[in-house]
Amino acid sequence: MCVQKPTGNGARKKTPSGIVYYDDTPDGHAAQSEDEAASSGPGSGEAAHPEPAGPPAPNDTPAEDCTAYSDKLWDTACSKYYKFAHMKMKPDTPAIACSWQHLCQEILDKIVAGGIKFNINSAYRSSAYNAKIGGASKSDHLTGCAADIATGSVEGNKALFKWIGDPNNKIRFSQIIFEGNWVHVAYNGASPASVAVLVTRTGKPSYENGGGRSGSRLPPDLKWA
Repeated sequence: MCVQKPTGNGARKKTPSGIVYYDDTPDGHAAQSEDEAASSGPGSGEAAHPEPAGPPAPNDTPAEDCTAYSDKLWDTACSKYYKFAHMKMKPDTPAIACSWQHLCQEILDKIVAGGIKFNINSAYRSSAYNAKIGGASKSDHLTGCAADIATGSVEGNKALFKWIGDPNNKIRFSQIIFEGNWVHVAYNGASPASVAVLVTRTGKPSYENGGGRSGSRLPPDLKWA
């Protein structure tokens, strides 16, 4: 039987500030896939999930202008709490950097400010990496508009999903999906309102339609306040 060897640490890069990221190469894809599997936990019905890191410290410099993005801004602030490097793979264009910045400012920063601890499991994906892991061909991850985030437990992910969807919190997502081990959330992505809210318990299709942006057809354990 052939046993796949774990990817070496050389496939993982680290910014001067300590953020782990990945090259858009076969080795980088393998390392990122391994790390995403580890951070997601062993299964949607399992209790053993990795604890999320504490909230990121606020950046000590103002957010950079994403329209002027180049690699020299990779390890700099894009929002109050996040850097461009938190998208895990370098963007091809300033447009992708801007999509990530807006997602951080409009959604991720607000979740941090709401007191919820979470990890970013998956953020920007190149088309090659997205294909490797079987991502949707029109995924918002491809444009930097989406992130998969996790709290460390399925019940915590349910609470996270409901917090984002709660109209009182005024989170302007373009799509949100409860996926068991994580929550997929997008800002200014391509999803029509009719499929903005979806549910799966396994992280894979098929998806239950939660009732458009209103979440009117969510199952009882996921209904918003």
